[in-house]
Amino acid sequence: MTVKDPARSYFPKEMTDRERAIFEGGVGLASIYHQFVGIPISNDKKNIKKLEEAIRNSTLTQPYKKDVTVKIRISEGYSKKNAYDYRSLEGRDLDVTLITAYGDYKAVSRMRYVPELDYVLIYVEKIETID
Repeated sequence: MTVKDPARSYFPKEMTDRERAIFEGGVGLASIYHQFVGIPISNDKKNIKKLEEAIRNSTLTQPYKKDVTVKIRISEGYSKKNAYDYRSLEGRDLDVTLITAYGDYKAVSRMRYVPELDYVLIYVEKIETID
């Protein structure tokens, strides 16, 4: 499948559609991380759901983003004690799966906290050809 991409000329000619699908996944996950980490949050389930939806909807406006699942996991030991008690969203609170497609390829990318690494890892989970 040929992609009608007005930005294609800015990328190297030897860059494959497979590589571009992967690149777009990295762009999407990095934008989520850097845009939303630090936002005030509490463990109110309604507000968490709204924030998950806002992250999802804003991500899907970007080019070549086909689907995204956002789960915010606030520490279970955290509870709001008074009106001034809130915390900031941390990278380790995010568990995101992002599907990007470019040309004949689909990439499934992830961002999640990996306890063994003590790190919020962004990685490619799967790459498939589109039938």
